[in-house]
This record gives sequence, structure tokens and C-alpha cells, in this order.
Amino acid sequence: MSKLFKFEVVTPTGIFYEDEVEFISFEAANGEMGVMAQHAPMLVANKPCTLTIEKSKDKKFAFISEGFIEITPEKVSAIVDLADWSNEINTEEVIRAKRIAEEELESKTHDMGRKIELKASIERASAAIKTASIRD
Repeated sequence: MSKLFKFEVVTPTGIFYEDEVEFISFEAANGEMGVMAQHAPMLVANKPCTLTIEKSKDKKFAFISEGFIEITPEKVSAIVDLADWSNEINTEEVIRAKRIAEEELESKTHDMGRKIELKASIERASAAIKTASIRD
């Protein structure tokens, strides 16, 4: 019998997901990471990526933006700016936003802050497009 742990995804607009799960995986700042019950406590920065949630042999896939994953003995919390289920991502809109950011980045000179914003937008869009290609 597998062990469950409390998991939640929190965004500025509220709780996106909350349940007991067996396993999650995501892309941390330094590579792919998985979490199971009784994982060592830590705070991990995550990159925009596909979040995989597993419970009872079912898998769910969601896009999450950059943020932090807090792992404690009581629960695991993903604290991110954006989250969306893979089958609810508007791929056309995301591709259009990515193209606009890429064109702006290539066509104009920007201060360093704007370049960082545009690169982050492109990274988020790329991760959302990848997640949208995965269907539960």
C-alpha cells in the first residue's frame, strides 16, 4: 500500500488543487524532482514546467509557472503565480503571446529588466505549450 501526503497548488487567486496524493514531479531550478510521502523537508525553487500528480495509478498534468515548492512533514505546497490543467490551456493564445514576446525581444533594444521579463514570458509559454501537448 502506497503512502499518501497532502498536496496543494496555491496561486494568487486561491487554491488551484488540493488532495492527498502518492507522488508529484516537477522541474526544480537545478533539474527534475520527485516527491513522495515522508520526503525530507525543504524549500525548492521551481521553473515553469509540467507538474505531474499521481494517485491510485491516475496521473494529472498541469502547467505551473515559476515559484516555490515547500515540503514539510505535514504537506507539500506549490506556491506559484499561474497554474492550469493541460487540457484547459488555450494553445493558440499561448503561442501568440510567445511569438509577440520573441518578436519584441529580437526587434528592440531593452533595458536588462525588460529583457529578463521577455525571456521569462517565453520560458513560461514554452512550458505551457509542452504541458498542453500532454492529455490526461
